[in-house]
Amino acid sequence: MTTVYVADTGVFVRCGGPEKDKFQRLRRAVRQADISLRIPQRVYEELGGDTAAEEYPSGDVPYSAGIRSGWIVVADELDYTNPLVSTVMDETRRFIASETDRDEDRIEKADTALVGLAGQLLDAGEADRIVLLTTDKPAGRAAVRLLPTHGFEDCIEFRYVSEAFLETITADEFR
Repeated sequence: MTTVYVADTGVFVRCGGPEKDKFQRLRRAVRQADISLRIPQRVYEELGGDTAAEEYPSGDVPYSAGIRSGWIVVADELDYTNPLVSTVMDETRRFIASETDRDEDRIEKADTALVGLAGQLLDAGEADRIVLLTTDKPAGRAAVRLLPTHGFEDCIEFRYVSEAFLETITADEFR
């Protein structure tokens, strides 16, 4: 069984910089487990990977060393021509808007991209199981509620990345 770990912007922001214990613990746990964290292009942009992205002032988050060393992997662009990807992203936007009592146009694109990437990986057979690591509870709940309606039952797990999670994380979290 192939498990892919998908992470959102908040995971890295919550960790702090490379000198921070939480960042070091996350890096060490991922490397010891011999896995990588996959991030959607949209998350890469939010972390400062695209200078044109203005949504978050988080360009100083030190993700680039993680990408170079391979424990963070920027996923391929989402295939919006894939009906599953576009549908699940639309459904995610509606789900989060309803759950948070916000207008759909106020929902962050990175949140929908997390669920879109999970669906794309499952649909393409690149993963049998997705573990979504996020600080965004509505996005996590959207993933576990919506993807099974598209035939991916028991294929998605949502882990809320709290401060406590990052302060105690070990490679066992990924086994």
